[in-house]
Amino acid sequence: MSLQTKITPQDSRSARQDKRKADSRQRLLAAARQLFVERGYHDTRPQDISRLAGVGHGTFYLYFSDKQACFQDFVEQAQEEVDALILARLATCKTHEQRVYGVLEVSMDFVKENPGVLKAAWAGHQLMSRDNPDGTTTPSIVDQWAARWAEVIARGQKAGLIWDDYDPRIIGYAVLMVTSAVSTGDPEVWGDREHFLTNLTRFVLRGLAAPGVGNALKI
Repeated sequence: MSLQTKITPQDSRSARQDKRKADSRQRLLAAARQLFVERGYHDTRPQDISRLAGVGHGTFYLYFSDKQACFQDFVEQAQEEVDALILARLATCKTHEQRVYGVLEVSMDFVKENPGVLKAAWAGHQLMSRDNPDGTTTPSIVDQWAARWAEVIARGQKAGLIWDDYDPRIIGYAVLMVTSAVSTGDPEVWGDREHFLTNLTRFVLRGLAAPGVGNALKI
């Protein structure tokens, strides 16, 4: 005989309360996202976020210690969305060219479907390097993405595909600044999509490719 857990009225009430809390926090984040994109960080106030979310002003501080904490959660949410799309795309790639092209294309699609989100996140990235209660520091979105490129570059160096005298950390930032044209630019001025992505992909690969690797990468 299987044992079944009995759900008490108190458990049911607690579950409803948890759901309401999650819903309220999500409404606040959605409102913050809209206002940070439309107004920018400095011109967005906690009371504006609360009002747009349809909750009392005090409710804001139940979920965020201050506006900067709310902005950090907005950036992290956007980053998680982009990361999930990129990881799914990378799983289908077999070559470095496909990986670079894929990251750029996914970023372009995200920018088109979520106008201004990444631009707002990047504009306030310096605010994201903040001290945590445990003494550690949360790196900015730029620092985190540059570190990921640095990892890719280091792996390429070990495989003999990328110049071995590059400092992965420095070049990681350089590549990120180049590819940020997709994340923060205006899709309307990119022109032909395929032409833009192909040229930017070739630029990145040719800048990284060790001698003799260019032909192997077909760039």
